[in-house]
Amino acid sequence: MPSEMFLLPPFFDFGATFLWTVSGALLGARRGYDIIGILILALVSSTGGGLLRDGLFLQQGPPVLVRSPVYLGIVLLGTLVVVLFGHRVQRIKAFEPLVGLVDALGLGAYAVVGMNRAEAAGLSLLGVALVGMVNAVGGGLLRSVLLAREPRLFRPGTLEAAAALIGCGLFLAVTRLTDVAQTSAAWLTIVVVFIIRALAVRYKVSTKALRDFEADWQEDRPI
Repeated sequence: MPSEMFLLPPFFDFGATFLWTVSGALLGARRGYDIIGILILALVSSTGGGLLRDGLFLQQGPPVLVRSPVYLGIVLLGTLVVVLFGHRVQRIKAFEPLVGLVDALGLGAYAVVGMNRAEAAGLSLLGVALVGMVNAVGGGLLRSVLLAREPRLFRPGTLEAAAALIGCGLFLAVTRLTDVAQTSAAWLTIVVVFIIRALAVRYKVSTKALRDFEADWQEDRPI
């Protein structure tokens, strides 16, 4: 793909950044972090995937995060929203599902933004899908590391990575095999990923561990 290939409107990236900032800040506040800790967790949650995308795969100069003041401004705004209104969220019983749904909105957006930038950089088809996946789940992965949790990406769960993977395949299929505009394909992908993730959370549809190794993971044997 040529380097001047059409890039999606910034709204997709900015919107996903704000959503993941809010979810990261909410988790930080729930863990009892101070304002700096909340801000750092929000920053990693919302921009971690993009940093991995730019630093490991695209390598086209400084990461987008530091080339534009907009992203840091969005992180500050999202953190401020949680600081000012987060006390109301604390009373919500379904806090974890709520965070999951907020993440689901950003999941599809980050996937298509990553794929779009990878296509513009001329990566192969599989490379485009890989960058889309990393952009989608990288922030959550780094967030889990900071929270000293085993990343949800590695454990059986309610179709987070699977939803992102389906979204990547859908976006590539629509943009490569049809005449649908990339912006329309992006909206379709975001909606489909959100629906898959939301239904999985609602009805507890989850992936499963390999039964052939059940004796090992049930007893938590060292590897």
